[in-house]
Order: sequence, then structure tokens, then C-alpha cells
Amino acid sequence: MDLHRFLACLPVFAQLDPESIGRLLEEMESRKLAGGEVLFDQGQPGDAFYILLSGKLRVTAITSAGVEAAVGTLEAGDCIGEMALLTGQPRSATVSALAASELLCLTRPAFERLTGRNPGILSGLATQLLPRFQQMQASIYLSRLFGRLEEESQQQLLGQLGWRRLDSGETLFRQGEVGDEMYIIVQGRLRLIAEEADSCERVLGEVGAGEYVGEFVLLAEPGSPESKRTATLYATRQTDLLVISRSVFDSLLCRYPQALLNLARQMAQRSAKVARSAAWGENSMVIALIPARMEGTLEEFARRLAQALEQSGPTLVLDAASFERHYGRPGAAQTALDDPLSLVINAWLDEREREHRFTLYITAPTLDESGRLDAWSKRCVEDADLLLLVGEGHADPRPTAVERALPSTSSRSRLELVLVHDAGCQVPRGTTRWLEARRACEFPVQAWHHIREGNAADFRRLARRVAGTPIGLTLAGGGARGWAHVGVLRYMEEEGMEFDWVAGASMGAIVAGGCALEWSSGRIHELAAQFSDPRKLLDYTFPYASVTATRRITSMLQSLYAGADIEDTWRPFFCISLNLNEGRERIHTRGALWKAVRASMAFPGIFAPVADEGCVLIDGGAVNNLPVDRMRERCPSGTVIGVELVTGSPVRGEYEFGPSLSGWRLLFSRFLPASRRTRIPTMLNIIDGLVYSNTHYRLNEAWRSADLLVKVPVQEYALLEFDKYEQIIEAGYRAAREHFQGF
Repeated sequence: MDLHRFLACLPVFAQLDPESIGRLLEEMESRKLAGGEVLFDQGQPGDAFYILLSGKLRVTAITSAGVEAAVGTLEAGDCIGEMALLTGQPRSATVSALAASELLCLTRPAFERLTGRNPGILSGLATQLLPRFQQMQASIYLSRLFGRLEEESQQQLLGQLGWRRLDSGETLFRQGEVGDEMYIIVQGRLRLIAEEADSCERVLGEVGAGEYVGEFVLLAEPGSPESKRTATLYATRQTDLLVISRSVFDSLLCRYPQALLNLARQMAQRSAKVARSAAWGENSMVIALIPARMEGTLEEFARRLAQALEQSGPTLVLDAASFERHYGRPGAAQTALDDPLSLVINAWLDEREREHRFTLYITAPTLDESGRLDAWSKRCVEDADLLLLVGEGHADPRPTAVERALPSTSSRSRLELVLVHDAGCQVPRGTTRWLEARRACEFPVQAWHHIREGNAADFRRLARRVAGTPIGLTLAGGGARGWAHVGVLRYMEEEGMEFDWVAGASMGAIVAGGCALEWSSGRIHELAAQFSDPRKLLDYTFPYASVTATRRITSMLQSLYAGADIEDTWRPFFCISLNLNEGRERIHTRGALWKAVRASMAFPGIFAPVADEGCVLIDGGAVNNLPVDRMRERCPSGTVIGVELVTGSPVRGEYEFGPSLSGWRLLFSRFLPASRRTRIPTMLNIIDGLVYSNTHYRLNEAWRSADLLVKVPVQEYALLEFDKYEQIIEAGYRAAREHFQGF
């Protein structure tokens, strides 16, 4: 056989000149296989690739379910093992001889020498490889979904399937559309979005390579309501899909009825997984780190974040250099995304991502003359599920050129801001300037985090939040009885229990504000002592809007929170007030911390209301005294803990009075013997009872939002008995010790 001519006729070497082909032949070795002999096994290192000169080879692969799937056969002129050389990954299939065969072998060192002299061969190999690689992956995924099929039938089925490619951000189908196709993801990732009745969108989860979507419409009657899509799906990165039409699906089930049983089992397994995790694709999350006015690099930040994420699952950190080192090809990080080799790189990265719960990509972006990101940074941004913009808190808050380039990518990922502060920073400052500078950007910041250098607890909090497993603590209102929260906090500190979000209403908002600034339970205990004398806090006035002017309370809150904004708190915070103009609750998530807390604790009749943007705000306890439902909205897949103050109604006992009452007469009756006095609840009792009734009703609906309710019995204490703070704190400590057991 004229090997020189034989190689020159192969598409993969078509771009080589005769001299290069001659050098290639000098590097290649001859190998012979007897019928039934194995060339290499699945999982072995990819240390060589082969060209079949004569004979016939069989390719099989073992799926994750342990099923051996026939991938295909190879004839003379076919190449074997190029993917392993291109990507550095182990063999993805087993190859054995169906008949006596002869091959040429090119080892990895020889391949490196060849491509070093002829760089263009990489693109040629990628162009030839991709269809075969996708066919092999498709065969494996079909076997996983439908069970083992006859090799001839599987190849016939592959020929009937369609292929579709989605760019990052492109929609596959929309909620409510009638469907007649299902899809298998061969490479890439899709995000599922459901539109709720209030027109809000909720992320249901993600699906990656090997997963399938849209199968329910093929099991439904064509054109029936059940054949409509129940969610919208779009690609979060470039994605290749196998398309199975209704006609192909029906034909397959007619020929292989057992395929329906296997599909049903797969659907049952996935339903169980969704029930456990509340989201698909829980085992793979990609986070891209983008610097924003950082003096140094992101390596140390990434290392500490990865260390914290490891608590939830295996974590991989890759920058351009480490990617090239693992991938095994210098310069591969800057491969253009439209280069044929880019698809092979994507396949390699997909494989790494599937092996890890979290993948952190470190970018060091540069821009070309047109203001576009370099190839590595663009790939990271478009592959990521979450973008973390990392800046130093004291730096210039204006958006960088790199940030302005983000909209030019096809990413639809969530962008969050991380501000890094000095280790000794007491309270972050200036967060609002960072957020306001990006409010009008095409790529808006959707959440923010504060980190102190070297602070492991801060990184653990960040890790839980980005992983979707934050712990939210919600504190109820109740006047002086709210000091019970201090006892709960003391117990949590002693047990080393961490939490990431904190919220409250009324008195709970005061304590939550301190928690947000990371005050210790001891410091809040000292605050309770300052509140212990009502005479120092209650500045009585003519009772037109309230019986106190509330100037003293206002001054104390302004002093306590030292001018901090809600945006500046270490733990994210919100509190609740009632907007009387609109008749609904207001959730305070931004602005001056003191003012939000002041509005939340404006108990009607006692403390003056707060005017804000033309609206009148009063005590949050009047509308949502324990906002665990609002905390659940912020921690949908996390843990929500509520601390409820069990008070009972302040209007107790039997009363006797007529349909009309004179305040003057009731006042004078105070000087009569007890037996002759008219028994009637005070105005404070009535208002407190009204708040209690609403709270009791609301909790009946909202308690389901909490994973744990710590119920503190404080019935024996009155609304304004601030001098009983020591006993109330101890009641909270005892209740926490009881309720947290076994949690």
C-alpha cells in the first residue's frame, strides 16, 4: 500500500504538504490486531491515536447506568483516538477488532511535534472530529434514556434525529407553546424559567449534557392542553441538542415498547432528584470571577472561596494558565470561540464541570481595539451560571471598561458584586455608590456581598449564598419581649451556628439590625440595658399622632447604627413596615439602616409614624410580625429559621361596660374602690390586641415558609416592660436550647 498517498487522501491530513506527510510517516508505528483483540479500553489514558489501514473495528461505551452501548464501527481510513490527544481526557470508549486489522499509530509526543510544526492541523482535526464525537455522545445518551437497542436500530435512529445548536442566551421554547419535540443535550446547558401568575419569573433549575427536556409533550395527546410547554428554556452557553420528533418517538416505541419503561424510570429518578434538590443540575455550577479595580490578582480570593465551597462539594479552580496546563496545549486558552477547536475545548470543559459541584473560572480580562473581551474571559463569562464582580471596597466605584464590555457577550448569567475590605474593617462604607454607578448598566448587579480579607466566616457566608444554601434568621416583633432574641443569639453563638440573612419586624428589626452589622449577643445585651428605663426613651407629648414624640428613640437609633446603610451591612438585611397610604407591607432593603428600623418599630399610638416618599409608615408587626415568608423568597433553597414570640392576647379576662364610654369618667373611676371600677382594656391593650390578632392570623399562613420556628413563651411580660430584659433574654435562651436540639 502506498501509505504516502493513503494519508494524503484522508481529510484530516489534506492540508499537509508532501514533505510534512513524509515526516508524519516517519513518526508513525505499525500495529496489528487479531479478531476480538482490544485496542484500548474506556477510561485508559489517551496517549496515542490510530489510523485504520485494513480490517474492521467496533466501538462500545459503558454508560453511567452500567449499560454497554454500541457506538459504531470503523472501516479502513477511519481515525481512532484523536479526541483524547486533543483534549487530554481518558478514552471515552472501548475499541476492539471485529476482524484482523492493521493500523498506524501516532503517539502523543509525535503528535505534539507534528502540530508544533503545522499548527493548522489542530483546526483540521477539530473539524473532522466534532461530528464523530457528537455521534458517539449521542449514542451513549440514547442508550441511557431508552435502554439498550440493537446496534443497527440505534444507528438508524441516529440518522433520523435532528441536530440543533443554540448560542448562549438563545431560547429553545417558551412556556405555553404547543410542542411536538423532545431534546437531549449533547453539550452545553439550558436554564428553565417559569412565569408565575403575577408575571414574575422563577428559575426552576438547569440541565446539562446527557439530560433531556420536553418529553412530556410527546406522551400527551397532540394539540391537547397537556402538550403545551410548562416552562421556558434558554441556553446559558453554546449548546448542541439532539432533536427527537413525535413521529420518530412514536416509531421507536412501537418497535421497542421496553424503551417507554426505561424512559419512565428515568423520569421517576429525575423527579426524585428534583424533590430532593428543588433544582435540576444541582451537581454543577460554574462561577466566573471578574476583577473590578483590584490592585492584585484574584488567585487568593478564588482559593479561599473554593475552600469554602468544598464544604458543599468538589470544587475546581481554573485560570488561563492552569487550564492550558491541564488541557495540555499551550495557548489553548485564547482559542477564538468561532474556531473549530473551540468546540473541542467546550467539550473538555463540560467534562470537567460535570466532575465537580463547583467550577471557578478566574479571568484577567483584556480588551481588543474594538473593546471586546479576550477569548478566555469571553469563554468564562458565557459558560458561567454566575458572574462575581470582585472589587476593593475603598476603590473608585465607577464601572470599568471590562464591565462595559459584558453586554457584548451572549451571557445571560446573574451578576453579583463582591466588595473586599481590610481585615480590620468595622462597617463597610460607600456600597451605595458602587450600586448606583451600575444601576443603569445593561448588565445590572442583582446582589452584593461584603468580604474581609482573610475572614473565613465571610467566605463561608459567600459560599452558601452563591451555592443557593443560605441560612436566613427572622426575628419577630413584640415590644420589650423582643429582647428574647438576644438569648437565642447567645445560644447560637455558643453552638457555633452561622446564618447569612437576617430580618425582622418591630423590635425584631432593632435586634436584626445589630446582627446585620455583626454585633455580638453581648453587645445587644448592653443595648437592652440602655432601653431598660422607659423614662429615658419615652418623651411624652400631646397625643395627636402618638403619645410620644419619639425623638429620643430616633436619636438613639441614629447613634447606634452610626450612619450605616442597609447596603453596608455584613449580613444582608431587611425589615418590614406597614405603608398606610397603600395598605400593604413595605420591605426595606436599601437606604439608611436607622430609618428603616425606626419605621418598622413605630408601634401605633405609642411611637410616631415615619414619613417616607410621601407615605406614612408604621410598625411592621401590624402587617407581618414574623416575615419568614419574605425570607423564604430570598432563600428559596436555603434554610429559614424564625423566632416567634408567644405572647397571647393582651385583652384577657371578663369586661363589663356599656356601648358608650367616657374617658373622663373612666379616669375618675381610678380613684374609686376596685369593686366599683369599670373594667375595660386600655387603648394600648386594644392596639396591642389588634396587632396580636393580625400576627396570629398571618402566622397560620406563613409558618410553612420556615424550616424551624423557635417559639419563645413570653406571655407573662407586657409590651413596655423593658426593665424585665434579663428575664426575657433568659426565656429566649431556654427556648433556643430546646428547639435547636436535633436541628
